Amino acid sequence: METLNDTLFLWINGAVPSTAALLLGRFLANDLIYLFPLYLALNWLRADTAGREALLQAAVSAAIAMLLSWAISKVWFHPRPFVVGLGHLHMHHAPTASFPSNHLSFVWAVCAGLALHPARRTAALLLALTGLPIAWARIYMGVHFPLDMAGAMLTALAAAGIGLPLRGTLVPALRRCIEPAYRLIFAWPIRLGWARA
Repeated sequence: METLNDTLFLWINGAVPSTAALLLGRFLANDLIYLFPLYLALNWLRADTAGREALLQAAVSAAIAMLLSWAISKVWFHPRPFVVGLGHLHMHHAPTASFPSNHLSFVWAVCAGLALHPARRTAALLLALTGLPIAWARIYMGVHFPLDMAGAMLTALAAAGIGLPLRGTLVPALRRCIEPAYRLIFAWPIRLGWARA
């Protein structure tokens, strides 16, 4: 399995990238992830009660995925490619655990959490596809192995499964806690009809 992982990594990792490829790789690897919390925040402004609970379900799944990813890295530490001298590193990164990818665990957990709600499944699929260039870029830039991405997908699915029983308990409670503060902070946009109360 390690041999396959190394071989796939070397196929994808940028050996002699152009300046444009490096700029694109850095953007995809580091910045595209911000689309996901932005999606959750902006959709909250116009969502009804069910929609907000779907968004919170996605956030809960992402939080669980981060905990799972941290626990996995403590139980089984797998070094990053540049730590073992494999391939080419094109961006700075601390020598933390490689498996699973935190970025993709977060991204795909948001998508898996959204997919638990039928009205959000199309958005979940589109966002999940957006995760693919992030996965490619993090391998291309030399900070992850391909199997780190497979591990991230499994971590995300497990996180959504763990979060599923919370849909009728924690998620509504979170919504009830957040909404008063939200209504206070966004009172002006709500009055103008730009956001839903």
